[in-house]
Amino acid sequence: MLPADNEQRLSVIQSLPRLKMRYYTGKSGRVQYWFADPDFCNCIYIGDEAAYQRYQNLKIQEQIAQQSQMAAAEEEAAAEQMAMPGPFWWAY
Repeated sequence: MLPADNEQRLSVIQSLPRLKMRYYTGKSGRVQYWFADPDFCNCIYIGDEAAYQRYQNLKIQEQIAQQSQMAAAEEEAAAEQMAMPGPFWWAY
């Protein structure tokens, strides 16, 4: 994490695309990934291939968690509908 600890860096971070993963090939020929977060940490996150893979895994886990929450909410709504009383003549 590279913080924007002065006005020049803050200006640079704010001019970069927000929270969009980018990459570049370093002098060593290795790919480095980065994205700017001017809203939360005022920093740029930088990492190698292993860090990128961890990031991708976290994204997948978050998507799975959101899908599970949506499925649970839908199941709860369906259960509530099933528990609703029908017309009064059904009782007889």
